[in-house]
Formats: sequence, C-alpha cells, structure tokens
Amino acid sequence: MADRVPNIHRSKLYEDLVQRLATQPVPGSDRKLFPTLREVLCFAALLGFSEGRRLPLDRSHGTEDISYQQFEADPAAEDLLWTLAVAESQDVEILREGEEGRCADIFEEYANGGLALIKDYFLRNGGEYPDRALLALLRERGYLQPVAAEPDLAAVTF
Repeated sequence: MADRVPNIHRSKLYEDLVQRLATQPVPGSDRKLFPTLREVLCFAALLGFSEGRRLPLDRSHGTEDISYQQFEADPAAEDLLWTLAVAESQDVEILREGEEGRCADIFEEYANGGLALIKDYFLRNGGEYPDRALLALLRERGYLQPVAAEPDLAAVTF
C-alpha cells in the first residue's frame, strides 16, 4: 500500500509553530521537544483526533509537505496514519489499495486541527516555553493528571 501514498501536507498557516516545535531546544537541554517534523505532525494529529478537530487544509495559504518515506522510516508513525483513517471511517475497507490519498487527507486534517488548537493555546497563554505550554495544554484538556505535591519523604522507610 505504501508505494502509492502521497506526501503528507501541512498548512503554511502553522509553519512557524511546526518549525519552532521541531527546532527549539528544551530549556536547559540540547534535546528538541520533537526531533522531527513528522513527530510534530503525529502529535498534532493525535491531539486533533482526540479533540474531534478535523480541519481541512486551507491551501490558499500554501502547504509544505513531508515525504511519505519519512513515515515509512518509523513504523509507529506509519501505523498511526492508517489507524486514524480506520478510526475516522469506522471501516477497514479504507485500507484497500487506491484509498491511500483518502487516508493521508484524514491524517492531514486531524494534524491541522491539532496545530490550530496548539496555536490558539499558545496565543492565549503564551508560548515562550513550548514544552511547558504543551504540558499545560495537556493538563487543561485532561490528558495529564495535575502534578501532586512533593511526596512526604519522612514516610518512606527502607
């Protein structure tokens, strides 16, 4: 099936955000929050799907793309693309040959919805530190539990 899958597109409306998430190091570290553009899009697609935010790409603003080979290089990313398509369509027939473009469209639209959500959150709450802002967004939406107070180490025995 992968022989016929088109490249994965993203709207240029969110290009600054995508680049920032993929290139800005986590403060105090030489590690990036998302090491690749593919991982940014996968995170955004999962967030978009979880939030029911499927937004068609506004192609009038232009698009950027990632070669489908980048998804093939990471089986988890490739599986995510197909899984979202099945979950959205509620039909495994979407995995048949010839439906690859439809699967890519679903992934792109959920990624676009997730990027819109992230951008809106950053605009409302500041995004100076994207790592902290994303954690706050995930906590606010109920995906992460609030951090409990420091444990009482006096109660720990060995």
